Amino acid sequence: MSKQRIFKWVLPVLLLAFGVIQFIPTPPVIIPADLPIEQRDAHRVLKFEGVVNFRDLGGYKTQNNRSVKWGKLYRSGTFAHTSRADLVALQKLNLTTLIDFRSAAEKQEEPNVLPDPTGFRVVEIPTLDDGNKAMVGEVMQRIESGNFDGFDPSHFMLEANIQFASKFTPQFTEFIHTILNAKGSPVVWHCSAGKDRTGFSSAILLRILGVPQRTIVADYMMSKEYALAGRKNEIRMLRLFKGDEAADKLTVMMGVEESWLQAAFDEIDRQWGDFDNYVQNGLQLSEKDVEQLKSTLLE
Repeated sequence: MSKQRIFKWVLPVLLLAFGVIQFIPTPPVIIPADLPIEQRDAHRVLKFEGVVNFRDLGGYKTQNNRSVKWGKLYRSGTFAHTSRADLVALQKLNLTTLIDFRSAAEKQEEPNVLPDPTGFRVVEIPTLDDGNKAMVGEVMQRIESGNFDGFDPSHFMLEANIQFASKFTPQFTEFIHTILNAKGSPVVWHCSAGKDRTGFSSAILLRILGVPQRTIVADYMMSKEYALAGRKNEIRMLRLFKGDEAADKLTVMMGVEESWLQAAFDEIDRQWGDFDNYVQNGLQLSEKDVEQLKSTLLE
């Protein structure tokens, strides 16, 4: 059979298959809070089409055997690629507040796609603004030149987490007070990949609520899988056109490591003495504020 005849038969089949795929209905997003309690943990990660690393922090046990309420605290990656189906699903979460940690450059490059009207308040807390621009600039320059001499991506991210616990305390103070003022109504917060700024903010909130450190670390490390999955195409193209070293370096930066979060908590202890002092004098939370967070977010 000639190539021309093969193409004549194959092309219509491919077009038909593509057309069928386009009209296969997308499975609806399963909202954990809507499920029986014993099924919720298996659906902690909400499977949106274009929003990656979107997770419900509900169900985590505290040290005194209370648990974080489901459907109140969500962490996520960017909303720049939200699909129509995602927009419908977002409205079902009854969000009252969305917190965006991204820098001005990130928001300009990938603006969020949100319901119109949103139905919730958007709070912008740019964190690592100039630092993120400089970091991206250096990484891109090294990728273009192929020169990675002396470049340790893990150390790069570890230093960023140290800054979260020191230089950017005002930003995370605004975050925690936004959660406080929401009074238990559903809130989502995000950065680009939903792993670093989002990961640190989630960690300090869970710790304030009394969630054990091992659970906090486990939640933090979940981003390694989901954040990398959201960037797999970029990493694949980078490996193809710029080589393994560039792709491997970026893969490290697109993941998370337990040592990064630990570096942030170590910095809190170094600068503030201990976590309780950081909460009181750094995050400006009174004992009454902490009790309000617990009473509205724990059950």
